[in-house]
Amino acid sequence: MMPGRVCCCCAALRPRYKRLVDNIFPEDPKDGLVKADMEKLTFYAVSAPEKLDRIGAYLAEKLSRDVIRHRYGYVFIAMEALDQLLMACHSQSIKPFVESFLHMVAKLLESGEPRLQVLGTNSPAFENAY
Repeated sequence: MMPGRVCCCCAALRPRYKRLVDNIFPEDPKDGLVKADMEKLTFYAVSAPEKLDRIGAYLAEKLSRDVIRHRYGYVFIAMEALDQLLMACHSQSIKPFVESFLHMVAKLLESGEPRLQVLGTNSPAFENAY
């Protein structure tokens, strides 16, 4: 079972946004973001913008955990997902999501890993903000 995955009997009890977020992470981080599941998460976020703060907070929690555990492949996937969500969601409820995004960028910049520091400064979301 992949780290972060929940057994089948408990999965139905988890909130939908958490299941959607968990599904974007593959068994092997070398496989990259699960694109079909990312499309589902994006559709959910656009359809239910009031959930963006929870989605962002949950992604931030997963990213922080993966930075601490040195699972950098999953960190890159989490940041890719965040960038895609930020590009797709243009609404008033994006402000709490941006807070989670900035928290994650700070976490990357504070890490001692140069690749993560570069990842934190090269987000496409920053390029499109100006």
